[in-house]
Amino acid sequence: MSTLKLPISPKPWNITTTCGLVLLLTSLTSPCLAWDPYPADPFKVMNTGARLPSEISHNSVNDPCALAAPSAVVQLAEAVEQALCHHPQTREAWANIRAQAAQVGVATAAYLPTVNASVLGVRDHATLQTPVFPTLSTDHASTYQTETITLNWLLYDFGARSASLQYAKQMLAAAQANYDNALQKVFANTTKDYYAAAAAQDAVIAARENEQTAKQSLKVASARMTGGVAAVSDQLQAQTAYSQSVIARVKAEGTLHNTLGVLALDMGQPVSQVTGVAHVDAETTEIHSVTQSIQELLRQAEQQHPSLRSARAQRDAAIAKAEQVRAQGRPTISLTARANRSTQPESLGTGLPTTPAHSQDRYLGIQLDIPIFEGFGRTYQIRNAEAQVEVQEATLADAEQQVAKDVWTSYQDLKTSEENVRATRDLLESAQAAFNAGKKRYQTGVADILELLNVQTALANARQQRIQAIADWHTAGYQLASALGRLQSIQ
Repeated sequence: MSTLKLPISPKPWNITTTCGLVLLLTSLTSPCLAWDPYPADPFKVMNTGARLPSEISHNSVNDPCALAAPSAVVQLAEAVEQALCHHPQTREAWANIRAQAAQVGVATAAYLPTVNASVLGVRDHATLQTPVFPTLSTDHASTYQTETITLNWLLYDFGARSASLQYAKQMLAAAQANYDNALQKVFANTTKDYYAAAAAQDAVIAARENEQTAKQSLKVASARMTGGVAAVSDQLQAQTAYSQSVIARVKAEGTLHNTLGVLALDMGQPVSQVTGVAHVDAETTEIHSVTQSIQELLRQAEQQHPSLRSARAQRDAAIAKAEQVRAQGRPTISLTARANRSTQPESLGTGLPTTPAHSQDRYLGIQLDIPIFEGFGRTYQIRNAEAQVEVQEATLADAEQQVAKDVWTSYQDLKTSEENVRATRDLLESAQAAFNAGKKRYQTGVADILELLNVQTALANARQQRIQAIADWHTAGYQLASALGRLQSIQ
């Protein structure tokens, strides 16, 4: 999903020696102060290519992540967009990307030379007492300064720096994959909470319809009891059924408030900010079965799921770390340079006064460092790095198994929900027809109150099952998409 582009070869900094010395000596206004010793991103490694949450949005406004009051009816796209922008998990994962990108910059900087400058100002008062030869005694004071600049440039280290850079790159790739994985989790959880709220919202409507149906049955039973064609027990049973429908409606309303509050928190809103979502019935279209085979879906997940990309990157990082540890025990070749200038006065001999002097010292050389014996510490560091490679290999295998499990269960859940949507459509139609027939039978005295209450209960259950089946179908599609590493429904 995201790629990292690094410069092929690092560009050396252009540092003026004079400005560097003056910067260390004084903070007065000078042309040197225009040079920033800590530029924002000299290697351009912070431009990682990863997508900010705002870039996933489909809005055309300037700042789609601006936290604003949601619309009266929150759509799924709006809920997901706000969740991706404001969820703490996505922000934490993005911060980790920035941190790992900085580590790539640190590893890249190892290819450049280091330059250090120092300025020493001295007020010296020296006395020498020689009682036997008083003429050799001296007492003099002097003021002088010493300016030094040194350069150290590691030329060759048998692959330690390249392994370190490769390690940093792989850890950055892992951080980018973890960021994508965080987006997947927030996406999946938000869609799940959204359709839970949508189902609860339609469940309230169904509960109110059931309440009205029970109220009508109560009126019919009361009328038959008043007309003397039904016993008072019919009215009492109908009254009981009506009271139960009221309780069910109050419970459904409480569930709706809970689910809307959870969705509001997902979106970064206050718990009471979201007041409604789109109806699941209004979003339902023709049910389309998944045409891809489970084997094809598993292959797609293996290629694109961010958790697997993260695990592979961490394994490759562990391999690079092992190579870095080995290379650190090998010789290094460095270029060293030094320039020194001093105004310290000199004396021609004991007893003679000092005279002003100017001395300069410059050298340029090649330094070879050869580690000979490290107390076997390097051996155990290598063994530890190799063990970490094995750990990451096992972690990758576990991640592959978990992804395959998620794809399989999500695929089966989607297939099951497809069948349930079809079955509940027929169930609701037959339950509605049975209630209409039972109501007429009771009104004409052919059926008793128990038959009416039974078909009434069956209709109420059919409405609830229909709503839940549709919500489950939508949720299953997004859960399978998340298991595949997508940010869109599989349906």
